[in-house]
Amino acid sequence: MDLEDRVRDALPVNEPYDDLVAQAYDTWLPHDAEYGDADYYRSAIERGGGPALELGCGNGRLLLQYTAAGLDVDGIDSSADMLAICAAHAAAMGISITLHHADWASFDFEKRYATIYNPSGSFSLIGDDDGARQAMGTWMRHLAPGGHLLIAMGVPRADFDAHWEWHVRRSATRKSDGVTFMVHEAIRCEVDAQVCHNLQRHELWDARGRLVTTFMRRHRLRWWTGEQMEQMLVESGAARVRRYGTDDEFIVVATAP
Repeated sequence: MDLEDRVRDALPVNEPYDDLVAQAYDTWLPHDAEYGDADYYRSAIERGGGPALELGCGNGRLLLQYTAAGLDVDGIDSSADMLAICAAHAAAMGISITLHHADWASFDFEKRYATIYNPSGSFSLIGDDDGARQAMGTWMRHLAPGGHLLIAMGVPRADFDAHWEWHVRRSATRKSDGVTFMVHEAIRCEVDAQVCHNLQRHELWDARGRLVTTFMRRHRLRWWTGEQMEQMLVESGAARVRRYGTDDEFIVVATAP
């Protein structure tokens, strides 16, 4: 029996970012930190000159700073717990935000947006070409005429040779109670299928470094090349598609007719 035959668990795949996972995310990526992609999306929203929608807004790490700066940005996420954290941050900041609890790949709103953006590579949670085209079609339909859709994508080339070796992905300690959230991961890529399988072992440690609980999660992440993303966006109704960045880390920008 080879290694691939031995790693054949039936853990659920791509479970929602709920409960302890949502708390961990908020600790790892706090809403009031500085992020390298923040200025890029803010500039796009400002150039759009109209309402914007953040796909997968999570705890509001981008959305909240844009709203506080006076920009008109809505957020959508499939995790009620992440949205509750985002709303609590907004209340503490004294700002009003519009949040939608819905599937960010298949929603149906009456509102149309000048800018829709999907940061952080969460597009990789979509499993296949049909799902990708469905999501792109949904987003293009929600753009105002001449509006722009921005999607971030990465090719995990550094992980192509991984063989389920465990390593620490990230850890952080929550200031309010000293709880530390840590996650270890092991990865295996199917390069030809453009799929990354990711096992994660989450741990919760108390303020004295004692293990409180641990649990497993499994992710199946799909990546697309820039050329593939551009082609799917054209097929989804984009009048023009541009790409910025490198072959491995890029943003595609589609313009609505």
